[in-house]
Amino acid sequence: MAKYKRSDPSILYGPQLVGPKVRELLKGKYEVIPKTKEHIKVDPDKCIGCGICYIVCPTGSFEMVNGKAVWKYGMEVCGESGVCRYVCPVDAITWSYPESGTGIVLKHS
Repeated sequence: MAKYKRSDPSILYGPQLVGPKVRELLKGKYEVIPKTKEHIKVDPDKCIGCGICYIVCPTGSFEMVNGKAVWKYGMEVCGESGVCRYVCPVDAITWSYPESGTGIVLKHS
């Protein structure tokens, strides 16, 4: 785990704790129906690298790459909360509803 400054609140709830665990727990337990491949887009020219989307995303779908947010895990992990769009201070994130029929089907074990 990365080193954090004592004043960094993201260590309390951030994706570095939640995202990998969510992805591991979901592995092999669902099937993606990929009508829509990408419903979230980050404009790298607008992104200021604040990391708020990375911190608040409940499924850890974002990564910070070269100081910019990247929606890395796509439809395979995204919970479609849309919170990333609302918290971006520079409107660098566009979010659209996936096409009808897009989503995941959970597998019962």
